[in-house]
Amino acid sequence: MGIGFLLGASSITPTLAQTLEDALRYSQYNATGSARIMGIGGSQFAIGGDVSNISGNPAGLGFFRKSEFSFTPSYGNWKSTSSFMDQPQEDHKGNFALPNVGIVMAKVKDPLNQDAWRGHSFGISFNRTRNFNNTFGYYSNIGSPTSLLDYYADDYNMYGEPAVGDPAGLPLDVGLVIKEGNTFYPSDYTYNPNEDGSPNFDSPIAPFQDELIENEGNLSQITFAYGGNYKNKLFIGGSVGITSINFSSRKIYNEEFIDESGNTSTYFSLAENLYHSGAGVNLNLGVIYKPIDQINIGASFSSPTWARYDEEYDSDIYAEFYDLNGNLQSDDNAFSDIYVSSINLTTPMKLSGGLAFFINKNGFITADVDYLNYASMNLSSSDYRLNAANENIDATMGNVINYRVGGEWRINMFRLRAGTALYGDPYKDSEFDRSRTQFTGGVGVKLPNMYVDLGIVHNQFDTYYSSYPGAELTTTDNSNTQGLLTLGFNF
Repeated sequence: MGIGFLLGASSITPTLAQTLEDALRYSQYNATGSARIMGIGGSQFAIGGDVSNISGNPAGLGFFRKSEFSFTPSYGNWKSTSSFMDQPQEDHKGNFALPNVGIVMAKVKDPLNQDAWRGHSFGISFNRTRNFNNTFGYYSNIGSPTSLLDYYADDYNMYGEPAVGDPAGLPLDVGLVIKEGNTFYPSDYTYNPNEDGSPNFDSPIAPFQDELIENEGNLSQITFAYGGNYKNKLFIGGSVGITSINFSSRKIYNEEFIDESGNTSTYFSLAENLYHSGAGVNLNLGVIYKPIDQINIGASFSSPTWARYDEEYDSDIYAEFYDLNGNLQSDDNAFSDIYVSSINLTTPMKLSGGLAFFINKNGFITADVDYLNYASMNLSSSDYRLNAANENIDATMGNVINYRVGGEWRINMFRLRAGTALYGDPYKDSEFDRSRTQFTGGVGVKLPNMYVDLGIVHNQFDTYYSSYPGAELTTTDNSNTQGLLTLGFNF
């Protein structure tokens, strides 16, 4: 959430921008799975016999003829290049993870058994569905035409002085915003001085601004799934997923005011800490049909995730004030209260379909599509009203269709894979493109009782950030390259 978005008529409650951003963070879908599945672009809804089916299309569990255990460690490198007032800044962050662990217990009937139900499987998996670890920031050696203090002063003039301990009142606590009569103004130190040393209110100083945002956490899911095989033609399955939400964010925002003489007049640093922790549950139903041996047609319905997370927020500010010669005159700091609340979130349901074409036993080509309506996200809380936030979600978010396509070619015991994916922009009527593009590839080796797969996934997308309403926009070009290694064992 942006610093300025903390302000408002009820500034200690989440604001429209914050709650929309939080809801989208825990609702946005991207395919996950084994190195094999990720190597073919994440396409999996018409492909059976992979541990990824547990959390993808559980109907694929009906394809298993042997029990299987696999685990997938990975390493990802996140690179972000931000541009603020045409000034670039680059940040990197890497991390190891275990995005997929799964086990499938298969029971297949004897070929002489004439029962129409040919077998079934039960699976349990752990998936890291979203990774929130990233760092980005911006800086400027060009003065900004606005200041965060302007926004605070305007907010106080409109809604009144915040309560003691409210994060929105920190600039008042340290004298960065002052009150004269019934009107609030930025401090005198934010203006160029007249010859007599008094502030020239017709000449506000354009501050240098910078900010650093460090996010950590993940969205994970444990899934319990079942799949059955009817006459080797129809495969059906269902699953229950239990999600886990863990997220933390620290933002440090700075402004420095340097007057026309080149002396620092005032400086402040505002830090924010946000923590989320919670859990949710969802359901998934799937089917795969084989009209002929060369074709699989798959479909899946994923219910909304009904989640609840606890939020903890606090902030602090530090300010320095200088005399006309640039010498430190005084400094001060202040701390907000810690605000704790609980929020209920309902994510969008998801409809997915897939088609796979098999080229004899040499390989296959497969494609998936997803449909989601992000305007259906809903928030509620017993601590405060979120009607306005839900209205903002309905007005801002829209429908998306995601596409994934990939293929695998077999050369004896070896496998070659490639794929791509496009995840649509969840915002409607936006002048910015927030879609995500993914390019993938991989290789594998299939042995009698085990397999080894290596996959690589490269993601590209842009994000847009504003520290407060009216601030200059920061555009960030994000790229994330992840390598995955799956070791699987049949038994």
